[in-house]
Amino acid sequence: MSGYTQLTPEWQEWIIENLARGCQAQTLVQTMIEKGFDAMFANAVVFHFSSSPVQRDSAAQANIDAEN
Repeated sequence: MSGYTQLTPEWQEWIIENLARGCQAQTLVQTMIEKGFDAMFANAVVFHFSSSPVQRDSAAQANIDAEN
């Protein structure tokens, strides 16, 4: 069974924000699969953002800025 294999900006933001909040990557992958994403694609995308320090740092800074 295949699913979505493209990421909208909203989903990208959702992944980055949730990783920055400390959510487990596998939980995000499971949610994406439940929402219709291809399992391999979801794993690859979440891994990409969880292993990218630039993305994590940007998300963390955005959360700090939003709190101030």
